[in-house]
Amino acid sequence: MKMKKTKQLLCYLAVLTLAILSSNTLTVLGSTPSVNELSLDHVFTENILTLIGLIIVLAFIGSKLFNRLGIPQIVGFIITGVVFGPSFLNIVPIELSSELLFISEIALGLIGFDIGSHLKLSEIRKIGRSILTILIFEAFGAFFLVAAGVYLFTRDLNTALMFGAISTATAPAATVDVLAEYDAKGPLTTSLLAVIGLDDALALLLFSLSSGFVENRLSGSASASILDILLVPIVEIGGSIILGILMSLTLDYLLHKIKGQHDGMAISIGFVFLGVGLSVTLGMSLILTTMAIGFILINRSPEHGYRIRYTIEQAGPVLYVLFFALIGARFQLSLLPTMGVLGLIYVSLRTIGKYLGARFGGEIGGAEPKVCQNLGLGLLSQAGVAVGLAINTGTRFLAYGPAGEALGYLIINVITASTFIVQIIGPICVKSAITRAGEIGKGLGTVDDWATETAD
Repeated sequence: MKMKKTKQLLCYLAVLTLAILSSNTLTVLGSTPSVNELSLDHVFTENILTLIGLIIVLAFIGSKLFNRLGIPQIVGFIITGVVFGPSFLNIVPIELSSELLFISEIALGLIGFDIGSHLKLSEIRKIGRSILTILIFEAFGAFFLVAAGVYLFTRDLNTALMFGAISTATAPAATVDVLAEYDAKGPLTTSLLAVIGLDDALALLLFSLSSGFVENRLSGSASASILDILLVPIVEIGGSIILGILMSLTLDYLLHKIKGQHDGMAISIGFVFLGVGLSVTLGMSLILTTMAIGFILINRSPEHGYRIRYTIEQAGPVLYVLFFALIGARFQLSLLPTMGVLGLIYVSLRTIGKYLGARFGGEIGGAEPKVCQNLGLGLLSQAGVAVGLAINTGTRFLAYGPAGEALGYLIINVITASTFIVQIIGPICVKSAITRAGEIGKGLGTVDDWATETAD
């Protein structure tokens, strides 16, 4: 048995090596007629589909190598992306990753629907109180601990507040991928899905309050009231939920009218895409919008919710592989040294705050012991939302002179660098959490199987 696994591992390594060599050949062949000069623009415009296919194949092979080591596949996707990115081969430069941003948006939309469709009211009612207390304690635990630690190190309240606010954000995509890979089901899985789905809404509120307060300090005057500061996140969160509810009710009505199952699947996926597009256009949260669509649909018409979820979970992995590989390709390892001591303080205290906050919140809310002891491990990943908030900070604070500009650049550098670390550690901790809770494989063959069309 060990010999067979060794042969498979060597086979994966051989294919991966051959594919990387061929990718370098592809870059040369895709160049302009000049032998001595390579035109990246020509490579990307002429071979973009080939490159996407190559990324998917190599990321899949890379994930299998990590699987053999007992590490979740998402780590393999991300590491493969790093190898393809500017830090190594530069086959996927930053410019190309930006051009493919729509893939990330679609993937996040499908993940949002997936989260919502796994949250059934019958289960939420049993653990609703504990979800609320866990959400509050893990978010504020990270906020206060990071803010206090950063303040003691920098002696600057503005820096402390901004890092504290950004620390509350979590990356739902990485967590969902691990839960799906190991077919997790149980109280911990349900609680974790609910918390990561709502976490970014609370993070947005805390970020708006903190950034508004810091802007007032940088400008030297109270230029905005608390109501003005809160208006933006409230509109974004409330608008996302309302949009999701309206789209879900409309989709449910249409699905009752459509007879053909294939037609129903087509319009369902179209509605998810439409929800993503409208959210981006209107400045709403696409995760909350699509999560609301999935949540309403699975509880209003379970048969429709299950079928759409089945379609997404069958076709989605292709997009997810590309999505996580592109996340890896955007990382620049040269930024890691910019973390410094401040970055280490941020990562360490955020981890402690999330874990202990979730544990205390679970105990206060009456959650099961295995939920209290393990849920915090599933909240460590941080990616797009945190980086987006950091970039938003840099843009907003430029108007406040050298102090604002310096603070913005500091936040962008530290958050971008630390994100790489938590995106690698986070999925491994999620696997550890569902293993300790005994929920791996519990969804297999049930209605909540992450890749089956079984229905009640």
